[in-house]
Amino acid sequence: MNGEPVKPAAPAYLLVQGKVTDIEGFRLYNAALPPIYEKYGGRYLAVMPASRIEVAEGDTRRESVVIARFPSKQAAWDFWKSPEYEAAKKLREGKGEFFVTIIEGLPGT
Repeated sequence: MNGEPVKPAAPAYLLVQGKVTDIEGFRLYNAALPPIYEKYGGRYLAVMPASRIEVAEGDTRRESVVIARFPSKQAAWDFWKSPEYEAAKKLREGKGEFFVTIIEGLPGT
């Protein structure tokens, strides 16, 4: 080691925007997620149904939003590509339309 401090990894944020079309069917998917998030270091920062979204600018999209924080971009991708999440994602099929992004955060956020 050269004596320089090791920089912590920048966090990453999983941003989900979507329209749930089968709320009852979607509940099984939601119930499966918490232990998977925990295993990969993820935690919810915001879970907002479309009916409660306040639009500051632009057209209303009528989509729910979920924001989750992971310790690193790699941890977010490990979550997304994990066998556990792949199985859970099958519970979501046919229950709505979703747009999901992984965004690397700024160091120290």
